[in-house]
Amino acid sequence: AAQVQSAPPALRSPGPIARRNLPHARRGMNIFGPLVGVLACCASGAAASGAAGGYLPLPSMAKEGEESFDQIAAVHKDTTVGMSASMQSNPLQFATLTDFWCAWELTDRKRVPALLIDDMQIEYEPYVQGIVPQVKLLVEAFRARGLPIFWSTWWRWGPDDGFFNTMDRFYGPIGTATPANALYNHNTERGGDVLVDVGPVTEEERKRVMHKSYSLDMFDERPMHWLVSAAQGTLHSELQKLGVDTVVQVGAWTDDCIISTAFHAFSLQYDVVLVEDGVSTASKQHFNAIEVMRGAAAKVLFAKNVADYINKGLPVVAPTVPRSSKSFGGRASAMAPAASGGVEGDVSHEGDAQRTTFPPEVANLLNTVIVGSLGLGLGYFWGHRRGEVAAHKVFSSRALLF
Repeated sequence: AAQVQSAPPALRSPGPIARRNLPHARRGMNIFGPLVGVLACCASGAAASGAAGGYLPLPSMAKEGEESFDQIAAVHKDTTVGMSASMQSNPLQFATLTDFWCAWELTDRKRVPALLIDDMQIEYEPYVQGIVPQVKLLVEAFRARGLPIFWSTWWRWGPDDGFFNTMDRFYGPIGTATPANALYNHNTERGGDVLVDVGPVTEEERKRVMHKSYSLDMFDERPMHWLVSAAQGTLHSELQKLGVDTVVQVGAWTDDCIISTAFHAFSLQYDVVLVEDGVSTASKQHFNAIEVMRGAAAKVLFAKNVADYINKGLPVVAPTVPRSSKSFGGRASAMAPAASGGVEGDVSHEGDAQRTTFPPEVANLLNTVIVGSLGLGLGYFWGHRRGEVAAHKVFSSRALLF
């Protein structure tokens, strides 16, 4: 089930290859796999809670911001000006496609954020070293403010390590000891250790390091194993003890563990922040996964945006209308001017790009003109080229006659 391709010498690891870190051996090849996994674990969780005597109660944080939301909705419910959505012409299928993005800003309300660091471990160093500076920036900011940080590392060492599960079946029994199987850690001495630059430094922080062996996402692990056992529960229960209502995600891999954690956190009623320059993967689905999260579950920001927000004391600024435009993250300018009333350095809007939209009839007309022009151009080129070929054949035939 893995198609091996040669990588450029600069990208090849000198040692054994890690779980989920090869472009040709990534379950993230299809970003819908994690989504199905999230739905499955949510369904199993609901079944378990039902067997225990009913559904889990709705977390109180699910109601955060409801009052200001109702106030704005009462005044602006009938207008589309300032919505975090835009409609575009799509003449090939149906009339319009809708592009969604997150409407809230970090500064909208008082928050208790936690930093979730996924799989920043020695086994994957060649593939995450590019995001270490951004993750370190956030670790230092959260640590300085006394805000919680949680780590998870992948804890699989082979099909006979005692953790056999559906992922073993997915990758199959062939080639389990080769780099083409990306499920297992191959550095058996220190592969599961957190990278020192972004790792825990106190005993209390070491109590927040999880070992994952069964689940892609940080919230669903059965059974849960902690680096230092101290009667911890699940990640969700530990976050609830601390009053956390917002999670900031960094680490690897964008298109499986990160996206799975984002959707699970979203379903648990956390506001999700995805740090675009703080996540990494080895597959071509990196940017696709970011766009899926951007359009469905997460606020996508730069590491500097979030660090500035933390360092400035988590300021609260009354929500405004219209709201921000869609944030394109690393593929847009990071030098946008600060919005009035926002945090210095524009925590909420830095990197935003304004998208120009047209009424459907105007867009359809423009599409027709563009497509027609392309058709005329190609037709002229093709006709001109055929004329040249015909002339060449005539000239060649006459040359042969003489």
